[in-house]
Amino acid sequence: MTDRAPAGTQAVGRALSVLKLLGSASGELSGNEIGTTLGLSSGTANRIIRALVAEDFIARNPRTDCYFLGRGAVLLGEAAQRSFGIDKMLPLLEQLNAETGESVNLSVRDGNESVVMMRVQSTLPLRFEQRPGARFPLYTTASGKAILAHTPERDAYIRDLPPRLEKLTPHTLETPQDLERALTSVRRRGYSTDEQENVDGVRCVGAPILDRSGNAQAAIVVQVPAVRMSKQRTSELGKRAAQIAAEAARFLPVDRAISR
Repeated sequence: MTDRAPAGTQAVGRALSVLKLLGSASGELSGNEIGTTLGLSSGTANRIIRALVAEDFIARNPRTDCYFLGRGAVLLGEAAQRSFGIDKMLPLLEQLNAETGESVNLSVRDGNESVVMMRVQSTLPLRFEQRPGARFPLYTTASGKAILAHTPERDAYIRDLPPRLEKLTPHTLETPQDLERALTSVRRRGYSTDEQENVDGVRCVGAPILDRSGNAQAAIVVQVPAVRMSKQRTSELGKRAAQIAAEAARFLPVDRAISR
């Protein structure tokens, strides 16, 4: 006998997909854009959108007839941050930002991607603009490498990669073997680097936030325009990020994973 999904599972999954899509979008999306992106018929997309609007999880801009995350999603996100202790880490990100003058991110793993959960933006004129919710491949980012280097799924992740990795910039790692060597260096140094591998012209250092078992639940990243990031400064910022990440680990809830 074939196992059947519980009634309503498909509808719930589609509604969550809409929320994730709006959460990762750079702006508002129309109903047609939502349906097309998720492969939904217009009727199905409209039904899901109406239900989410009714529950205040998404909202409609009457001027553009487009949608964005609503108050209900914001409140739920804030509750989740409190539950996982993420809100308590903000002062540490602000401290690192004040010390360095550079942008600082808190990122977590979501499957094969690194997702920015919280960001303190640099006030310097030359900086890279980014937003919470932005997601990138694990192997291209300092956050992804910091987390992968301290996770039991590291070897399985590497095995599942294609022989040639998709390159986001000319500096992106080329093979799973390159990544494996990079992760070995992360564990030895205590911090990771992104040498313009994710965004050309931007260098980063990342440090894992480790739980009591020594597994990474998140990472703190300092993001710097390449012209301001010498090798000496890379080492200095990496070590300081590792110190801040060790302080942030105090706020992790016991026996509750953030990354997945």
